[in-house]
Parts: sequence; C-alpha cells; structure tokens
Amino acid sequence: MSAPLKIQQLRQFVIAARNQSFRVAALETHRSQAAITLAMRALQEEAGGQLFEDGHQARLTPLGQALLPLLNELITVHDRVQNEMRRIVRGEQGSVTLALMPSLAEEWLPGMLHRYRHEHPGVKIHAADVSSPRVTEMVESGLAELGVAGLAAPNVLLRYTPVARDSFGVVCRPDHRIAASGKSVQWKTLRDETLIGNTTFHALQGHDLGSWLETPDLVLQNRGSLIAAVQAGLGITVLPALARPPARHGLAFVPLTAPRVTRIVGTLRRSGQSLLPAAAHMHELMLKSLAEFARARGAACLI
Repeated sequence: MSAPLKIQQLRQFVIAARNQSFRVAALETHRSQAAITLAMRALQEEAGGQLFEDGHQARLTPLGQALLPLLNELITVHDRVQNEMRRIVRGEQGSVTLALMPSLAEEWLPGMLHRYRHEHPGVKIHAADVSSPRVTEMVESGLAELGVAGLAAPNVLLRYTPVARDSFGVVCRPDHRIAASGKSVQWKTLRDETLIGNTTFHALQGHDLGSWLETPDLVLQNRGSLIAAVQAGLGITVLPALARPPARHGLAFVPLTAPRVTRIVGTLRRSGQSLLPAAAHMHELMLKSLAEFARARGAACLI
C-alpha cells in the first residue's frame, strides 16, 4: 500500500459494506455522500485492488469481502487502544504502589482509599505498611511511587512534602499510674518503667532523652502485637500523636514534655520524575486527607 491507512476511512468502509450503503456511512460519520465516494476510491487505490463491484456502489467484491474482517479488526484494536489511553491519561486506569507507616495504615489509609476508589475504581492499588526508613527506601528504589513517612535526612533523590507536625506521648493502660498523673509527663518519668520499643523509636535518636530509651525491655515491630502487649500489661510504649491507638483499643495516651519531641510527617515521591495520572491523583488526595487526619488528632498542619 502506498500510504498509511486512515482509521476514519476504514470505519466508513466497514459501515458502507455492512449496510450496503454509502449514504448510511455518510450519516454515521457526519460526512457528505460525495465525500464517502471519494474516500472509498482513495481506499481502493491504497489497497491496490477493487473493493466494490462496478454498478453497485456499496456491494463488495471478493477482495473487499476478504479485507473486511481484517479492517474491522484493525478498527476494533484502534478503538480499544484509544479508549485505554484516554483512561490512563484521565487516571481511570493503571496501578499505584504506596508505602506508609503501620499506624497510618490502620487509621488513615482505609478512609483515603475509600475516597480514591470511589473516583478511580479501575486503578489497582498495592499498599505496604513498613517503618519510615523502609518507606524511604521503597520510594527511592522505585518499589513504590508514593510514600508517607516521618521526615528523614535530606535526600536529593526524593521530593518530600511536609504535611503535619506531631509530638510523642506515652501509650499505657488506663489503670497505669502515668495515665492518672495528669495531662502530661516528663521523659524522665519513664526511666523505671518496663518499656516496649517500636518502629518509631528511630525518631527519638539525637534528642538526649536518656540511654534507657536505646535499650527497651521488649521490642515489637508489628503494630498489632505492640498494642496487644500494652493491653496485656507487659509494659508501656512511646508513640507519636498520629500513631496513637484509636479509642476502641482502650489505651491511654499521655503527652511527653521536657523536652517536647516532635516529628514531621509528609509524602514522598522521587524527585525529577513525574507521576502517572493515577498516582498523581492519589498524591493530591493523600495531601488533602492526611492534613484532615492530622487536624482531627490535634497535630499541627503544615499545608
């Protein structure tokens, strides 16, 4: 063939052949009948053979009948690809991998995903709840397009958007002496307590809070196990305000002061690299919903 096939021309051919009418092809493609006649002549020249019988404007020759299913298949593939391309561009199709801290996976993530899925039901989502350092690693390596973590050391490979600032507090049973001590306690109050370490303890480094924080009596990485251990009276733990267990767990949260230790939570993505529309829409929703979540829990919102 001397020239590339034109989809509109092929569509007109298929319509004319199926209806044995150039007039129907003209009506359905919003062209004049004369324009359809010219288009079919051009298509015959490009095909290198006669597609319509002489004296019968829309009656196919054997060659036309042989080419009809092939050209119809080409139109079907074109329409499918075009439709999927538009869905990807609009963020209605694709996949997103998200890495976030376990505390947010329990409290914040379900609500955010519910809102996202309502607007983007065709997008496949994979979420990994891991420690803040691991979130950074996953986004940096490309294992996750987006992440939510505490602010780590500056990294030129990552684009960090701070969302909220929260502070640490003691998580203990409501019958524990710390829960009854008042609105807040000092860090030194924890020195003689049975302390359970967790994945957020890395954020306490460098604050000169006491060497006993570096050697907790028990360390639990899993959030569910951590909450269960405190409920069972195995000890107390320290968590940021955004990570404190919800009320249904029946645990107390007592703010820690002197000094007041804070952390910044925000979103992570790779710097110098744009996001696919599905991920870009999710990132926009993440910023909005995370800010709402922070305000509802008394943290300072930074956006």
